[in-house]
Amino acid sequence: MNTLRNKVLQRLSVIPDDKLQEVLSFLNYLVWQSENLQTQEDKNWLESDLSSLQNYEPYEWQEGELQEGIPVKFIAETGKIKIGI
Repeated sequence: MNTLRNKVLQRLSVIPDDKLQEVLSFLNYLVWQSENLQTQEDKNWLESDLSSLQNYEPYEWQEGELQEGIPVKFIAETGKIKIGI
């Protein structure tokens, strides 16, 4: 076992039981994050300025398309996208 892993395990051994759930939650988050890494293209798109979307023609949804994926909503005031509305 490597040195860093040993250090982590040593620190875990002194954490009070009532704090272990927080540690587990954080570890679960780190695992999730590493499994769901975004590409640079994804990051660029999510951080882009979407304020000019009104300049585009409305998209013509095809039958069955709206049942796919996660619903999102663009909030113009903040420039953010709300996921899972």
